[in-house]
Amino acid sequence: MYTDSMKGSADSKSINARSIKAKARLEHIKKLPVAQVKTPPAQPSKSLEKSSAFSQDVETATATSPYFSVQDLIVGYDDTIIVNGLSLELKQGEIGCFLGYSGCGKTTALRAIAGLEQSRDGTVLLNNQCLTDKTDRNSYAVAPAKRGMGMVFQDYALFGHLSVAKNIAFGLNKWSAADKKSRVAEMLELVELSEHADKRPNELSGGQQQRVALARALAPKPKLLLLDEPFSNLDVVLRESLAMNVRDILKRTNTTAILVTHDQNEAFALADKVGVMHKGKLVQWATPSELYHEPISPFVAEFVGEGAMIDGIIKEGHVETALGDIYRRMEVYDESGYPQYCEYDYPNGTPIKVLVRLMISFMTMRATKPL
Repeated sequence: MYTDSMKGSADSKSINARSIKAKARLEHIKKLPVAQVKTPPAQPSKSLEKSSAFSQDVETATATSPYFSVQDLIVGYDDTIIVNGLSLELKQGEIGCFLGYSGCGKTTALRAIAGLEQSRDGTVLLNNQCLTDKTDRNSYAVAPAKRGMGMVFQDYALFGHLSVAKNIAFGLNKWSAADKKSRVAEMLELVELSEHADKRPNELSGGQQQRVALARALAPKPKLLLLDEPFSNLDVVLRESLAMNVRDILKRTNTTAILVTHDQNEAFALADKVGVMHKGKLVQWATPSELYHEPISPFVAEFVGEGAMIDGIIKEGHVETALGDIYRRMEVYDESGYPQYCEYDYPNGTPIKVLVRLMISFMTMRATKPL
C-alpha cells in the first residue's frame, strides 16, 4: 500500500514549558512583600534565566534536528523547472543517493546543494547552519567555498602537473606545514596509496585516480561530501568493488555524503538512503530495502529491480491475476509452521497493479526425525 511522505510538525512542548515557567515566576513576584521586592537576596537575573532557558532550547533542538536537510528546493532556468520541491533529511554519517535516469535533475540538485546553481525557492541546512534560504520575502545563500562541503567530480578533476600528495594537499592552504604533511599522510594511508605519493595522476589507474580525488575531497574534513557519478568512467567490476571501498572509507571517517548515479547496484551498495528522481521530483526517499520491497508508486516499482507490472483485481480478500491468485501473508505462523493470511485492505472489485519479480532462493532441507 502506497503512502505519501509527510512533513513533521513543529514540536511545541518546549515553548509551552517556557510559558508555564515564566507565568509561575510572574505570579511568585506578585506575591512577594514590598520589602522583599526592594531588597531581594542575591540571585541570577531574569536576563540570565532567559539566556539559560534559550540555551537549553537550542541544545534540545540541536539534538533532535537532522544533521542535513533540504526543504522544498526548486531550481530552474527561465520557464523550465529542473528540480521541483526537493525535500530530504540525513543524519550525521549517513550516505544518501540521488538515483534516476539521465535528465531527471539529480546532478542539478547536487549542484544546487553545493551552491553552484542558484535556487528559486527552498531551504538548505547543514549542521544547524542555514546555507540557502530562498522565499518570496527572503533571499540568502552562502558562497560555495564557505559551505564546508567537498566534491568529487565525474572526471576526477586532478591536477596533472602535481603529484598525488600535492593534489591531496591542494585544499589545505590555511593549514600549517606540519599539520598539512600529517593530514596528507593520513589520507594516503586511508585510501591505500602511500606508496604512490610522488607519482603523477597519469601514472595511476582509473580506480587509483578516483581514490586520490576522494582523498583530496576528504582532506579538509568537510561537513558534507558530494559525489557526482564518481564511478561512471570505470568498468563494471572495478566500479562495484570501488563503491564498497568508498563506503568503508566514508563510514570509518563518519562522513555524511550524497552520491549521484544512474546505476542501481551502485546506489544500493553504497547508500543508506536512496532517492528515486523522476522529471525533477524526488518520488521516494527511503532505505534500499524499503525501495525494493515497499515502492511508493508504479514508477518506483518498475525502476528499482527487474520486474513486470500486471493487472489484478481484489476479490474476496485476495488478488486475482492472469498468473493466479495472490494472498497476503502475515508475519504470523501456525503451530505447523505455515504462514497465516489476511485480506487486503481494499474493497472487492478494486483494480490494482501487481509487481512480479523473479526471486531466486536457496532452500535448506532439514530432517525432522531419523530416517
